[in-house]
Order: sequence, then structure tokens, then C-alpha cells
Amino acid sequence: MPPTPTPRHEPLERVFAYRVFDLRDRFPQPLETFRQALECLQSDNAYLPDMSGEIVAYLRGGRALPIPEHFFIRHVGSSSAVITSTENDQAFEAVDAWLTDVLSRETDESVTASTLRPSRLNILLDQCDPNAPEPDDIQAWQRMGEVGREIIDVPSREDIWDAAVEVMGEVQARRWMKTAHPQLDGKSPNLCIEEDPAGVYELVLQMREGAS
Repeated sequence: MPPTPTPRHEPLERVFAYRVFDLRDRFPQPLETFRQALECLQSDNAYLPDMSGEIVAYLRGGRALPIPEHFFIRHVGSSSAVITSTENDQAFEAVDAWLTDVLSRETDESVTASTLRPSRLNILLDQCDPNAPEPDDIQAWQRMGEVGREIIDVPSREDIWDAAVEVMGEVQARRWMKTAHPQLDGKSPNLCIEEDPAGVYELVLQMREGAS
């Protein structure tokens, strides 16, 4: 009796959810399909999706794949726009084909999903003990006088975007936000802005200082 062949799994079975990012992170919930994610960017709730919109496919095993923006954002000269709903079927088929190709071979296109996971902050908060005593260095900082003491707010997505536009202009800022940067471990500012907004903002400030 011949041995039973090992079942082959379709590459797309590795994808278990999608996530949408816009400038104000208005879509934190996981979505089942790329089509649903695309419809979020096309909705009235999306904030500047043509400038900051990203769609990420989450993979089983703790990895994630950013979907290339050319599948859902059209650039014409200095302007851009999310594709219309009449193009959704074509985009859906193109993304399925791209994912199938990428997931069928070993690539470096995926990133660690923890850098994108919206619940990361909630997980950390759940691990905190609210009754734990403050560390000695925090207590010392609180006892410091006002001279030389600064309170620095964490920059928001809007702060970073406004600063990038001021330095580079709107078109270049949009490209920069979606381009991998060596100081961000090869990831784009858009992918790092949730976990390390201060680091992304510091890059913008460095560019501002270099331009002055």
C-alpha cells in the first residue's frame, strides 16, 4: 500500500488577519480579509489614507507582511488617492497573487508582528503591578527642583507628520513615511510610529537640523 501523501497547505492559509493603519490609527480591530481592510481605507472614517494608509497581513507564527501600497493607492504626479470601489475586485486578485508568491518562497519581506500588534500596550499594562513602589531613580527625579527639569510629551502621529511635511514637503514626507530606514531596523517610519514615536520624531528633527 503506497504511503499517504503529506497534505499540502495553501500559502494563503498562513494569513490569519489583516490590520489597517491611517494617520490617526482609527482601525485597531483585526479584519478577516484584504477587501475589508481596503474598504476601511475607502471609508469616511479614514484620516488622510492616501498619505498614510497601510495594510498589513498578519501571519501564523508571529510574523507580518506589509502589503505594497501600489495595490491600493494611485499616484499621479504630486497627488495620490486610494483606489475606488470599482477597482476592488482587481486589487483583491492582485494582492492574493502577490501574497501567494511571497509566501511560497523564503523572503525577507516579513517583519516581527509585535511591532504592529495594536494590543501590545494593553498586554504591557496587564503585566504591571499598580501597587508596586516607584523605583529610586523615579523618586529622585520627582524630588528635583524646576531648574533643569523638563517634561517631554510623546509626539503623536500628527506631530510627526506635521514636522515631516515642514522639513520635506507633503509629497516627499509621504514617501519617507513608507520607506524602510536603517535607523529603524530596516522598517518604515509608519510601521515604527506606534511602538517608537519618539525615535521616528528624532529622525525628523535630525533632518530638520541637517537642512538648516
